Order: sequence, then structure tokens, then C-alpha cells
Amino acid sequence: MEFVINEWYLDWHNPKISTPEEQSKARIFLQWLQNNQHRIVVLVNTNFTQKLNDYRRDFSFHPMCSIYLKLFFSQIFINPDKCRILDESSSLPADIEEKLSVGNFVSDRYLFQSAEATEEKIIVTTDTKLMKHFEGNGRYQLWSVEEFMNKFDIK
Repeated sequence: MEFVINEWYLDWHNPKISTPEEQSKARIFLQWLQNNQHRIVVLVNTNFTQKLNDYRRDFSFHPMCSIYLKLFFSQIFINPDKCRILDESSSLPADIEEKLSVGNFVSDRYLFQSAEATEEKIIVTTDTKLMKHFEGNGRYQLWSVEEFMNKFDIK
């Protein structure tokens, strides 16, 4: 299965804003991703890839953040078995484009473009407003991190 994650995963490594519980969940998620056949899908030149590069640079001094982001980068991000990197964005259906333009959701467009390239069209997010806005859209599945972790028994 392929799925899309947004910046929650990276933010949960940020020692300035994440809680110990979030940091622990990020490590557990990384271990789970390393140990199964699922993979994430990432579109280049997006908020996610920019934040990944920024955090790898900005938190290189922080031992835990640095270690786990290096592991994510080396074991997941550059591993084609664990991460499919998209160089080009997919076009989106007109109704989804319209829905993205309503409210403050334009910055989330890359998530839908990434998910469009997958069969399952799953986006895992902490953004409850985004999940609510796209509830019942009939095309994309927006799952909370907790829902995803429970469904796959990630502990």
C-alpha cells in the first residue's frame, strides 16, 4: 500500500514544538515503516521536502532529532522500496481543485497531487480542518494519524 503523509511527521521531530509523546509516536511510525512493505509517496519541491531539508539542517545539533531524521532520510526517503518520489505533480479533478481554493487549503494541494498518483489515495494528517473540509469527497481518504496507527496496530 502507498499513502501520503504531511508535515506532522517532521514536526514531531522538532524539539521546539513537539511533545515527548509525539516524538515517541514518530519513532514508532519510522520503525513500523521500515519493517513492512508499505511506502509513502512524496512530491518534490513541496512544503514537506522543504521542511525535511530545513529540519535536517536546523536541528543537526539535537541528538534525537538529528538521528531520527537521518534514519528517515537514509532508510525511507531515498529508498525506492519505502518512498516513491514524484518529480511531476498529477492533475486533480475540477471539484477537488475548487474545494482546495475555498478556505485556506491551497498549501495542501501537494498532498492531493501526491495521493492522486496512488491506488488507495490515502492522506494521513493531523489537520482536522482539512479532514472535515474534504469529508465525504468520494475520492480521497483523509485519515488522522491516530486512526492510521490504530488501523495498522502501530505501537
